[in-house]
Amino acid sequence: MNPMKVSLPKHMTCDFLETRLMIMEVPGAALELGCGTGRLLLSYLAAGIEVDGVDCSKDMLEICRAKAKINGQDPVLYDQYMQQLNLPKKYMTIYIPAASFMLLTEREDAMEALKSIYAHLEYDGQTLIPLFIPKHLFNNKDDEWAPGLRGTRSDGSEIVVSSKSNINFLEQIQTKLERYEIVRDGVLIDTQYSTTKMRWFYKYEFLMMLEKVGFHDFSIYGGYSLQEVNEDQSFMIIRARK
Repeated sequence: MNPMKVSLPKHMTCDFLETRLMIMEVPGAALELGCGTGRLLLSYLAAGIEVDGVDCSKDMLEICRAKAKINGQDPVLYDQYMQQLNLPKKYMTIYIPAASFMLLTEREDAMEALKSIYAHLEYDGQTLIPLFIPKHLFNNKDDEWAPGLRGTRSDGSEIVVSSKSNINFLEQIQTKLERYEIVRDGVLIDTQYSTTKMRWFYKYEFLMMLEKVGFHDFSIYGGYSLQEVNEDQSFMIIRARK
């Protein structure tokens, strides 16, 4: 799993309160796959939810531990890939934030991840997997840079982020190139690039994948407020039970 996180439009970002409610509906320990620096995990711990974390980025896990220490927390964290889980316990909920499952661009890895999730769930446990289809990019030209975030570094220089994507419809792969420009006193002093690949899954395709692993009792939501999904939406949350 690529340690980078998926960038979603604001209306697709994970809502803390609603996700917490879905976790609390199935009492027991929870596991966050792709916990990163602890954006959700530390908040859940502070709310009294028993949750462990997994990420394949050692750097992110170190940041998570440092943030937890400031808060007086001691989270259980594992440095593993979600398609190769080997944990000492099972959970009632395993969830993935911010559609990070889509970073598994190889279909074999995606299936192995679902098998790993299934193996680490208690009987009648649930998994929560957000997914989206990049429909907003389908008509974009590959050579057009779209403006993104802007920010200021500690040294006073400005970071300007822009991106462009290539869409492979046959393979259902989005390749996103991000450009980071460092500007100081109006002068461009550095430019860096990063590339992220994501595979999108269609609804029935993903349900068949889950069913093949052994999951059942599927629910599909159009957002974290658990509204019904409709044909115009590109974002969905898949909920399945073991």
